[in-house]
Amino acid sequence: MKLIVGILIVVICVFGGFMMSGGQLLALYHPPELIIIGGGALGAFVVANPPQVIKAVLKGLPTLVKGAKYSKQSYLDLLALMYDLFAKARKEGLMALENDIEEPNQSEIFKRLNADSCG
Repeated sequence: MKLIVGILIVVICVFGGFMMSGGQLLALYHPPELIIIGGGALGAFVVANPPQVIKAVLKGLPTLVKGAKYSKQSYLDLLALMYDLFAKARKEGLMALENDIEEPNQSEIFKRLNADSCG
């Protein structure tokens, strides 16, 4: 989704600004120019980065299309857990968290997280 929104912002700003300044939109269509600019950018990227970075970028490109690994609900659950832990630490002191952290299966806070995220 971010990929689509980002592309739309770029296209609207570039072409909209060009048209607002009185330019003709078809004047921008020059395939050889696009190859020159794209090739220059790609070449600069290859020259400026070590092979590990280039491989990591190529490996990560499909994730732009696929979407986020975590859902909004995952983040909300994590924030709720953090709130519960911080509230307990504030009210009862940091040592009160020791049992929750060492035995999360017995902790009411972590049990509540598992019950909320499962159902």
